[in-house]
Amino acid sequence: MTHWSAIGVGLVVVWVALGVAAAVGAQNDYAVEPEHILSLRALLDLRIVSAGPAPSWTDRGSGATRYGGVDDDGHSERVTRFSIAELALEPHARLPWGLTAHAQVNWEGNVDDRGNVDPTHDAPRLVEGWVEKDWSNETNGWALLAGVSNPSFSLEHGAPAWTPRYTLTPSALNTWLWEEGRVLGLRGDWWGTARDWEVHAFAGAGWGPDQQGILLAERGWVLSDWLAGENSTIVLPSAGAVTHEFDERDGRPALYAGLDVREPWKLGDLRLGYYDNLGNQAVTGVWETRYGVAGLAVQPLRGLDVVFQYLIGETATRDATSKYTFQALYPLVSYRWRNHRLTVRYDDFRVEDHENEPAEAQRSGEAVTIAYLFEFWLRHRLALEFLRVERRRSGTSQSMPSADQIQLSYRFRF
Repeated sequence: MTHWSAIGVGLVVVWVALGVAAAVGAQNDYAVEPEHILSLRALLDLRIVSAGPAPSWTDRGSGATRYGGVDDDGHSERVTRFSIAELALEPHARLPWGLTAHAQVNWEGNVDDRGNVDPTHDAPRLVEGWVEKDWSNETNGWALLAGVSNPSFSLEHGAPAWTPRYTLTPSALNTWLWEEGRVLGLRGDWWGTARDWEVHAFAGAGWGPDQQGILLAERGWVLSDWLAGENSTIVLPSAGAVTHEFDERDGRPALYAGLDVREPWKLGDLRLGYYDNLGNQAVTGVWETRYGVAGLAVQPLRGLDVVFQYLIGETATRDATSKYTFQALYPLVSYRWRNHRLTVRYDDFRVEDHENEPAEAQRSGEAVTIAYLFEFWLRHRLALEFLRVERRRSGTSQSMPSADQIQLSYRFRF
């Protein structure tokens, strides 16, 4: 199944469900509905960005941020961009038999101060599209979801339209989780309360991520809030090389599971997750990737959030006789006072190649992010963020240029 087949299946699932909902609602024009059967939410994020000078990885450059500079006759130069960073549309429907349907479609584009317009990267992109049924009561419940979804391992992607809660740019760890983790399949959730302890467990299986891991192996870690879609074609550093978000090759489903635990005093949230794409390396182009992730979010004082996450895993492919281990972590401290939020985060990440020469053995790096968010009039938000990334390659004199990015954002949620 190609990645275009995947988005077709996802869109058919969602839009057929929405059509059924509309037809059911039309059967009785005089019925009083407590809620709208069909609804639409949207998010618009406009930015002015100064980044560079190295071109971004999105333009096959060496930059580790979403935006970068430009290459002018072999010389990298910083540019300022105006960006529609995100236009997200989220249709939602209530269906018969207690079913709900939901989708998220994203589009973006930008122009720099030289008049260059960047590509829109397979826009519109299907970030998610699913139908869900839940059975619940006052103390516990469970749900079954079918469609395109992303395992909910991130402790940052909790704001509308899967945007980061504390910053504009998520950590390197969660950037990658929202780049290559998407599946087309089934997911089951269970939640309950016992002696005031809240527990949420989930597990799923899906198809599509047979090349998961190739981004870390060939490109390395980056920090970016660009959300891949099920129909995305993602560029790789080599000229003309790409990978697809959905690229089912071996017929095996990826498996994942997670657990959330919240204690009675509501001060902390422990999250654990495991993912294995069950890649069959005997099939050409398949990467075998598995990883575990653990995180803790605590609120020791009113308005103060402290978050820590750690990920460790490995990926390998027989095509290039390569095996890599990777890990990433970040501590984050954020303070909210009324409509203001100030956040500081530190990232540490690395990828190690166990098959090639020592000179290419390890790529590592670190990043610092400082962000200020101001929300007003319920649906509006201003944000200012500074991000700096330093990367190193062990045993070689090859230059790994640092990257910095300053963003001013205006967001409207409607």
